Amino acid sequence: MINQYYENRCLLVTGGTGFLGLALIVKVLRDLPQVRKVYALLRTRRGSDGQVVCASERLQQEVFEGEAFASFRAADPEGFARARQKVVAVGGDISVPDLGIDPVQRQELLDEVDTIFTIAATVVFDEPLDDSIRLNTHGPLALLELAHESSRDVDFVHVSTAYVNGQMSGRVPEELLPQDRNISQLMEAGANGRFDPQVEIADCESFCRGLYEEAASEPRNREFRQAVLAQSRRRELTDARLKQLIEDRRKRWLERRLIGEGMRRAKEYGWNDVYTFTKAMGEQMLVKKRGDTALVIVRPSIIESSLEEPAPGWITGLKVMDPLVAAYGKGVMPDFPARRDLILDLIPVDIVVNATLAAATQATSSEVSVFQVASSTENPVRLATLFDNVRAHFLQYPLRDRDGRAPNLRQWTYSSLRKFKLIFRLRYLYPLRLQEWIFNRLPDAMVSEQRRRLVATLKIRLQRVLHYTDLYYPYTSRECAFETRRTRALFQALPPEEQKVFNMDVKRIDWPSYVRDIHVPGLRRYVIKDVDGAAFFPQAPEEPEGDLAANRQIEES
Repeated sequence: MINQYYENRCLLVTGGTGFLGLALIVKVLRDLPQVRKVYALLRTRRGSDGQVVCASERLQQEVFEGEAFASFRAADPEGFARARQKVVAVGGDISVPDLGIDPVQRQELLDEVDTIFTIAATVVFDEPLDDSIRLNTHGPLALLELAHESSRDVDFVHVSTAYVNGQMSGRVPEELLPQDRNISQLMEAGANGRFDPQVEIADCESFCRGLYEEAASEPRNREFRQAVLAQSRRRELTDARLKQLIEDRRKRWLERRLIGEGMRRAKEYGWNDVYTFTKAMGEQMLVKKRGDTALVIVRPSIIESSLEEPAPGWITGLKVMDPLVAAYGKGVMPDFPARRDLILDLIPVDIVVNATLAAATQATSSEVSVFQVASSTENPVRLATLFDNVRAHFLQYPLRDRDGRAPNLRQWTYSSLRKFKLIFRLRYLYPLRLQEWIFNRLPDAMVSEQRRRLVATLKIRLQRVLHYTDLYYPYTSRECAFETRRTRALFQALPPEEQKVFNMDVKRIDWPSYVRDIHVPGLRRYVIKDVDGAAFFPQAPEEPEGDLAANRQIEES
């Protein structure tokens, strides 16, 4: 069934250097040799040396030379060499009009591509509103337009998220979102009014344009200048440095307000965050504008490291729960506000890949099929079980500091959010703030710069813990059970030989063993690497404005 579908197919994959997209390319090249060609849409970027890295260079460095292909390269060098010849890098960007693709190469895609996999997205929960709309809403629509232009019958496979259900709890059906309602309206039976995603997107973009204009205004420029000068009273600034610090402050001011507005709108309409808000509108707009294009929507839950392929525990970067896991292993996450009996819906990335490849075979122009890839209804695992096994791993194999000391790993009490924040502030954050207050009132000679920077570093990281505690709380306090009847039926319809190659059976997962023996070791091998002092949480919006370069320097020290 799967093998037959992919016979002589030409695929276009976005997000090929990301976690899911990369895993999908590896799977296709290893187990679907009948695929004729794979186009990988990749942005150019700047390397650490400031040089531009083009799409073909990224394909070589980040895809073929990476850990994901390690076992394939070692086990079958000749097969790997043949397979890589099928992959063509396409320079482009889903966040710009017409995808930023060269016209000649665009025509090649129109002539060749049979199936489009839209995987590229921002998965940051608190991304600035304009960036999130460009990537999660407009990006898929730009790819749909490519499908519409094609003379071929293109199957369109869109990877969304199971959490487009937002703040709804309980059993989540495997079906399309309404086209004219938001989540708040769905939760309030009989609520009046309509929700038009197209109108909402236009209003969001209008707000963002106004904010950019305000940030560039002369009154704001004076405000930023005065703030920088006040903050820099201890040192003289060159004109160039002053200009740079003003621009940094402007960017940070914009970012905070764009994030704040995105989160405000998302919660008002019943979504958890701007990520699920813009992903939901992306779904709604695709269904609205698909025409006769065969569309399939795949909704994974929380994607984590691989169960088996391309290697057990393989992962790129810290995913949803992983900053908490890493921080706990380092001894800086002594507790977490959550329900200990909460079912946390995790799904290994290779199961998502297999389900996505299988879902493409069900694409038809007559209706849009939704496939949820999740574990909560078939093989649920509770939060306490997960973190008991995280703790068991780190007790047996501690993340030691540079002096060889193992951290003190407290048993979580799963307190309320309010209690957690109170204790955290009193025990950890307020003492650091007191030290900082004292340091700022002492002569420079009495406190070393190294000591000042250490306190600033610790304070920033503790502030991030609080921020991300709030950000994750909707996922650790509200329980959903995602129906997967269509996904289960799809797997059961596969012949036995394909069921072995394209495993989608979540019932096979032994969660304690997966967490203790596969996932956490994978994090340590591929991400944490047992290096002391890593910052596991990205920069939080509420961190102080001002010298962002200094902040970054603090984080790296």
